[in-house]
Amino acid sequence: MAAGDLTTLDNLKLWAPIPSTTTAEDALLSRLITAVSNDFARATKRPDLLASDYTEVHTGDGAARMIAFHWPINSIATLTVGGTAITESADKIAAGWYLDEDIDPERVWNVYLVNSVFTDGAPVKLEYNAGYAVVPEDIEQAIIDAMYVGFNANREFTTDDIAAALKRQVPLSISQRETIDYLRDWLHEGRAQSASIKDAQAVPTSSTA
Repeated sequence: MAAGDLTTLDNLKLWAPIPSTTTAEDALLSRLITAVSNDFARATKRPDLLASDYTEVHTGDGAARMIAFHWPINSIATLTVGGTAITESADKIAAGWYLDEDIDPERVWNVYLVNSVFTDGAPVKLEYNAGYAVVPEDIEQAIIDAMYVGFNANREFTTDDIAAALKRQVPLSISQRETIDYLRDWLHEGRAQSASIKDAQAVPTSSTA
């Protein structure tokens, strides 16, 4: 499974269904999973969908809230304002930083301060982890469903297939509304393209001596 893949070969074969003992096309299927996952990331403008560690520097604006570049924020390792370390607030009342985890997970991108602000003009350094540790089920199922529809119709699957798969899901990806909205806007602008099957087929399979 390549970094950034939004489903696994085993899950795709289970859904198709393709017997686990049938392995002749495993290398190609794996490359196709990577191709359609990359297409999805580009379409939704979320190459950072999966969890990763980040370090970024902002400039304080005098507010008590700062928006991180990646989301959802899972944890904060360190936060400094003007070189001074800020610790986590124990209860959102005591001084320190906190995350509002009571909202839609897809919107957890704000860092709040209690009893202080991000000093205007001061450097703010944030080291944190953001993204999904596990691929959201609705997104993974849409990837699998789109590939299955394409295979079943004996054609290349497209980002239109992904959008159609998302629409068939109930509820309609409520927890992923921001990501799905990006995909729909992208499709409505007429920029949908086939997932890179031909590119995947062109990648040579590595061999061992």
